[in-house]
Amino acid sequence: MPPITKKMTAADVAWLRMENPANPMTITGVMMTAKPMDRATLLRLIEERLTVYQRFRMRVDDPKSLAPHWVLEDPFDAERRVIPFTLPAPGDQRALERAVSDLMSTPLSFNEPPWTFHHIERYGEGSAIIIRLHHIIGDGIAMMHVLLSMSDELWDPATISGDRKQPKRPLPARVKRTTKNALGETWDLISDPSHLVARAKQFGGGTKALGGLLAMSPDSDTLFKGKATREKRAAWSKPIALDTIKAIGHATGSKVNDVLLAAASGALGRYLTERSQPTEGVVIRAAVPVNVRPLDRAHELGNAFALVFLPLPIGIRDPVERVRQLKASMDELKQSSQPAVVYGILQSIGVAPKWFHRFVVWLFSQKASAVMTNVPGPQEPLHLLDVPLGDLMFWVPQAGDIGLGLSILSFNGRVLVGVAADTTLVPDPWALVENFEEEFAALATRYAPQPATS
Repeated sequence: MPPITKKMTAADVAWLRMENPANPMTITGVMMTAKPMDRATLLRLIEERLTVYQRFRMRVDDPKSLAPHWVLEDPFDAERRVIPFTLPAPGDQRALERAVSDLMSTPLSFNEPPWTFHHIERYGEGSAIIIRLHHIIGDGIAMMHVLLSMSDELWDPATISGDRKQPKRPLPARVKRTTKNALGETWDLISDPSHLVARAKQFGGGTKALGGLLAMSPDSDTLFKGKATREKRAAWSKPIALDTIKAIGHATGSKVNDVLLAAASGALGRYLTERSQPTEGVVIRAAVPVNVRPLDRAHELGNAFALVFLPLPIGIRDPVERVRQLKASMDELKQSSQPAVVYGILQSIGVAPKWFHRFVVWLFSQKASAVMTNVPGPQEPLHLLDVPLGDLMFWVPQAGDIGLGLSILSFNGRVLVGVAADTTLVPDPWALVENFEEEFAALATRYAPQPATS
């Protein structure tokens, strides 16, 4: 019997083609549990609740071809995807950061399903699992839905679809409510993502839509620009209380995302100033993903997002004015055609000649110095086979020669901010994390006197 195959979508092919040795298109995450999870429990979780999604049992056939396919691996061996791992002494967060950094720099193989779990059975009071998966499996919104569906609180095998089909049974109201609450900030960017698809067609998509991006000036030549290399380093912040961020947002008339990105902008500006680099008149943009997947299709894997190129107000010293300026820029982008234009371009990469793909990757590298992603998670405790889930963190890949990534993830009332950087550009990402914490503390002191960390 021939193997089960499925043609890869144009959007997923686009991310497959962006793979390069210096910047693998691998999403790296850390899932920490509040109690230890042994290997047998982790394997059971994968076999019973993860690989029911058929995509996690598939490898890529001929990834360099013009029309790559997914091929079902049968039989599938979950044991091969779970790798025991021990942190060097003292086994603390810095040791875990180093392990994440080493793995982040290593491409995944396409000869088998492109994902792995590195299992650290003892970390703190519980366990830690370093998750690596290729972007072609799914974007952040899709992966958050997978995590939600795997939890004891929301697990229902009748609602799981093996591929891009509607679930066997409609999602229960509680799952929809939790998903909507978790992803509400993301969906707020575009109230009806289907409109973006229509606008992408309206603006022509692909090569016809390049005019606006071509006219945009390139980012300034700063410490954050340069040739990407294989060596990456990762770090993340102390947990921040989500209520504190919301209090700042309420006081300044801004969104959670605005507050956090403004603090990140201040961190970048401070990093340059500390190294005697100018910030006045310096243009630094972040490529910020924009979801285009409607809520009722959150169960689908794969990639469904556009990008906006957000100018970061790194030269504004006053933290409140910085929030206002960033919010104004984001509001302007929400009303612009840029998300539709970039969505059309991303769709085109998967079907256009490779020279066009290389040109677009170069273009994106010229127009942005960083990738900044916010994936809101559920604000309630979750358990995985009776093991309470602790903190979550992830890092997104950067395309072309973009060498800096900032990731924001909220879960159960706490927010973590992660930095992933090319070592030739930012050899000390923890310095950026510390700057972020100080910039956020300045806002919290003014508008939310309660403790900023949780």
